[in-house]
Amino acid sequence: MSAPATLDVGGLRKVFFPGTANEVVALNGIDLEVPAGQFVSIIGSNGSGKSTLLNAVAGTFPLSGGTITLGGRDVTKQAEHVRSRVIGRVFQDPRAGTAPSMTIEENLAISLLRSKRSGLRRGVTNRRREVMRAQLSRLHMGLEDRLKAGVNKLSGGQRQAMSLLMATIAEPSLLLLDEHTAALDPKVAATIMELTAAIVIERGLTTLMVTHNMELALRYGDRLIMMHGGRVVLDLDEQQKSTLEVGDLIEKFHEVAGEAFAVDRMLLE
Repeated sequence: MSAPATLDVGGLRKVFFPGTANEVVALNGIDLEVPAGQFVSIIGSNGSGKSTLLNAVAGTFPLSGGTITLGGRDVTKQAEHVRSRVIGRVFQDPRAGTAPSMTIEENLAISLLRSKRSGLRRGVTNRRREVMRAQLSRLHMGLEDRLKAGVNKLSGGQRQAMSLLMATIAEPSLLLLDEHTAALDPKVAATIMELTAAIVIERGLTTLMVTHNMELALRYGDRLIMMHGGRVVLDLDEQQKSTLEVGDLIEKFHEVAGEAFAVDRMLLE
């Protein structure tokens, strides 16, 4: 298991299709330090660079410039599969975080062993089953009694809950949440969000959560960051954001970006 780590991003740049008519500057020199154990919510209009930032930190693609340090170690050129040993991630699509052809216990065993260099021999042991049951019982979905069930038999909400457990069961140095409640119905989304907050607080996980939902961004986390045009344009601590409502955030966006925020249903749910 890893200890929560400080994330330090310096001068981060990502340009897609450089030197062509389709060139897009997705990240434009971002500097960001997230202390160990801090929970940061990230909002911004479509194309602001939110998910690109998470992909950059996860190592999904090579950078155009800048550095990424995690726990004092430079991981800028480290491969994604190597970073995944210490970085947990939950995606918007519930299907993206689990292996559908495997059982619940096999999925969780992979996650428990992710931080280890050994293979999957004896991946599912009685001791690990007890850990799995204890974690699954927190979901109140009865999955602790269905360890042998195939993940492809679960509902979207159950699979997303599984994805969250898989991303956090080995206590990663960093947790990345990429709009992980956006594809769920409101009731299930609220359950997943409450579970997320409980796990993050309990384990003191360093966390970046991208969301379109401004209300969620205000309610959860120690810090709120707003992005626009590949830059961080607003950075609020817990005390500052506690005094704001959604309308205040939209107004602040107008001030710093000089244009209207594309308000849609998701922002206000």
